Amino acid sequence: MERPRYLLLLIILSGLFLRLALAPYSAGSDLAQFYGFAGTMLEKKACFYAYADAVGFWNKGWPYPWPYVYGPVMAYVLAFIRYVVGGSVRAFWSGGDYYVYVDPAWAFSVKLVFILADTAVAFLLYLLLREKSEKLAILGVALYYLNPITIHVSAVYGMFDGLALAFFLLGLYLSSRERSSYALYGFSLAVKHTLVFPALLSLWDAVLRGRRAVRRIVFFLLGGLLPFLPMILLCPSSLKGLPDLMRGLKVSYTVPLSYSMNGVSSLATYLHMTWGSDTLPVLQHWYVPALVLLSLVLIRHAFNRNLAASAALAYAVFTATYWRVNPQYLAPLVAFLIILAALDEGTVTILSLFTAVYAGIWPIMQPSAFWFHVHMENPNWALVHFVDAVTFRVFSDEPYVAYSVGLTLLLYAVILTATVPHLKNLKAWLSEREWVRA
Repeated sequence: MERPRYLLLLIILSGLFLRLALAPYSAGSDLAQFYGFAGTMLEKKACFYAYADAVGFWNKGWPYPWPYVYGPVMAYVLAFIRYVVGGSVRAFWSGGDYYVYVDPAWAFSVKLVFILADTAVAFLLYLLLREKSEKLAILGVALYYLNPITIHVSAVYGMFDGLALAFFLLGLYLSSRERSSYALYGFSLAVKHTLVFPALLSLWDAVLRGRRAVRRIVFFLLGGLLPFLPMILLCPSSLKGLPDLMRGLKVSYTVPLSYSMNGVSSLATYLHMTWGSDTLPVLQHWYVPALVLLSLVLIRHAFNRNLAASAALAYAVFTATYWRVNPQYLAPLVAFLIILAALDEGTVTILSLFTAVYAGIWPIMQPSAFWFHVHMENPNWALVHFVDAVTFRVFSDEPYVAYSVGLTLLLYAVILTATVPHLKNLKAWLSEREWVRA
């Protein structure tokens, strides 16, 4: 085996060891809620979405009044795991406090899926980047798979953003097989719709490539709709409320600030909390900078047809502008920034790599040991104390506001540096059109 392959294997084994060592002893609140979603899917089957809102959550066996706001793929996965593994979640009031305890068997089983997806993403990054440079591909895998934020998302808290990302990256890798690739882009949205901006870029790419554009779009739609087929055939009425569910939360101030990754939203919320300023309109109009920046990415792609790089920029636009950027959204961001760093050059590469590293600071700032005991009835206190020892345990809001502002500024710098130079191509094209008309 060649030396780079040894390095790749060492990185994967190291990252996998860390994830498997942490996963059984922690659980995020969403894992508890996932158990309730799984039970509803097993009970209601194809009519699941008719019961996916938060109405009567306690009677459904859900610990929290949080609706299911995702495509059906994760609901199928969760139902399968609960059917096979079982497990339990205990939620109760005691002494005026609300307790939610997650069965470690359930938490670990669900996280295994996320860890496998994380590992698949690492391998897909290697496959996508090795054509540019073997060393660059190895570095990219290390930056992703050993990054504290990706470890936190899949193995500590437990969220499935990596699963959606894996399908999208597989589509990029299979770009020579148009039907499969566009179907996978659509399918990724049925896993989690936070990849909507990269998906839009794939549709723009389908149009720009001209011939067989309709076929590409049809396969994209088929990939996105296929997971809904049981509902469409067996319980179509259950999908009536789906648009409202998928719309997500109403725009509001982003508390707690320690979990807000968008600098504009964090700063606006902080000013409201400390000075009483009415900054909500800033959050409500998040789509204005999103449309401007996404337009720049679309223009760049018209002249630089590299879908992987353009999709990476599109996701950067999402995390730079969306009003509610949760920590788990940073895991795909790290992967996309690594792709952009490898496929672009100069300042864009440096900024992208720095931002990917910067994103990984957040779990180290956090009192991350919280997730090792808050939902565990019998915590591993030795591990809790170890995690406390290797994190900064920042509790005040100001450092998190500074962190999110820094992240957003870096993302703006990446996007503008990568797109603005291509406006001269647009200007030249428009001038040529004017000359032809004359």
